[in-house]
Amino acid sequence: MKKFFVVLFFACSLLATADDLSLEDMHRIDSLSNAVRTVQGQVKEAFGKKDYVRVAELNYRAIAMVDSNKSFLEPILGERQLNAIKGYFHYDLACSYSRRHMTEGAFYHLQQAVNYDYSDWKHMLEDHDLDNIRGNARFDGIVENIRDRFDYLSILKKAAPYTLNEHADTLPTFTYQAPDDANLQRVRAYFNLDKVAGNGDEISKIKNIMTYIHNLIEHDGQHPNPEHINAIDMAEACKDGSRGLNCRGLAILLNECYLSMGIPSRYVTCMPREYINDCHVINAVWSNQLGKWLWIDPSFNAWVTDKKGNMLSIQEVRECLRNGTPVEVNKQANWNNREKETTENYLYNYMAKNLYYVIVSLNQEFGLEDSAISNKPHDVKLLPPGYTPDRDSRDGLTTCDDQWFWQAPI
Repeated sequence: MKKFFVVLFFACSLLATADDLSLEDMHRIDSLSNAVRTVQGQVKEAFGKKDYVRVAELNYRAIAMVDSNKSFLEPILGERQLNAIKGYFHYDLACSYSRRHMTEGAFYHLQQAVNYDYSDWKHMLEDHDLDNIRGNARFDGIVENIRDRFDYLSILKKAAPYTLNEHADTLPTFTYQAPDDANLQRVRAYFNLDKVAGNGDEISKIKNIMTYIHNLIEHDGQHPNPEHINAIDMAEACKDGSRGLNCRGLAILLNECYLSMGIPSRYVTCMPREYINDCHVINAVWSNQLGKWLWIDPSFNAWVTDKKGNMLSIQEVRECLRNGTPVEVNKQANWNNREKETTENYLYNYMAKNLYYVIVSLNQEFGLEDSAISNKPHDVKLLPPGYTPDRDSRDGLTTCDDQWFWQAPI
């Protein structure tokens, strides 16, 4: 059984940036997400009872649910993301057939999972539900096929090194809204950030603000972000505890908190080489104390250090992963204060996937993606030389110059 449930969570993250979806469409996706979540809860229960026939029935039902809504979902998600959902269901079907010693059915659905871009080859090697087919040459061949595409650390290491742009001085300048902006002053007061930040040094203030936001609003991939994309309106939408924000919403909210305190900050979309099911959005926060950008992730209350405990930037972490230098996530890192996050899973698996290239906006300010304020982000993509993204088609500047991209704020 796949431990990570698919509940159309990536559909919800896409809704945050889809301008052409109606409220009715959003409600329909939310309804489908809830329906799939219900089925998957039943799948988990059936696995627990070892009722593998029931497991198969439920996963066939889930696949039929996706197929019957294909004409609605595919224009929103794209074919590959829709396929990825089905890949997880086929994986559970493979597990149910394996448990019943039905080898042909198990291999059929395992291959279908791969055809639909199932990628977690490490889990396949450890999943006891597949013990009855593991060791078979066909199993080894399927695993090898997946590793060629989804061994993310190996893929990251093979990315071409960045190159300097000799004309970088002609490129535009990154800007950070001043804390005396009226909207940012409202953010500072709304979250009582002077008290939250505390009286310690700059680093402690940066950490305190992130941890406060992490504890205040849950990471929630099951709902689209609220209609108005700014710190106050998003927090208000989550106030009753019925919902949270996806990683993008949390990073945008935290970004505005830092800007309101006069701390330069960016929210950074971290992308995989080949987009299958998700990406991740975190913050880069400038430290005058250390003279560099710091990796700050409100979804997991996470920052990253070297073995000596020195905090690292996104760029430093990426290079450490590429050259084999050990890095660690802080011990406090967690998901919604319910699940501890580990260095192996967070950095060497999940973020190794999502650090192939990164995207930020030239201008960091209040309500940057709030359609009511009518601001539009001017994206800048930092790409490995010779690489063209397979999915992201947003307009904007592209560069292979990491030194220009990660320049200190003016």
